[in-house]
Amino acid sequence: MSGRVFKFRPGAQAVRLRLGLVVTILSTASCAPAPDRARHSVEEYAQDSALRRSQMAVCANDPGTVGRSPDCINAREAERQAGIGSLRTLPPLKLPNKQ
Repeated sequence: MSGRVFKFRPGAQAVRLRLGLVVTILSTASCAPAPDRARHSVEEYAQDSALRRSQMAVCANDPGTVGRSPDCINAREAERQAGIGSLRTLPPLKLPNKQ
């Protein structure tokens, strides 16, 4: 085998070069940047109402740019949880009498 010289068909080397370039470009393009990480968790926003309010103000002020950021999502979830509260702390419902 060491004495053999492999010859490619005419044009095959150019095809291999182009294929290599296409594979390289596609593999580079498919490497997306890592998603942004939130600075605070839902639990941190739930525990600190001032932090939650300030983040909600930022999110409401610029919803097109930062509205879908991880921090806005976490602050919104903490706000939702705080707004619902616990079922144990809700006052009794005053339903009308049946008549």
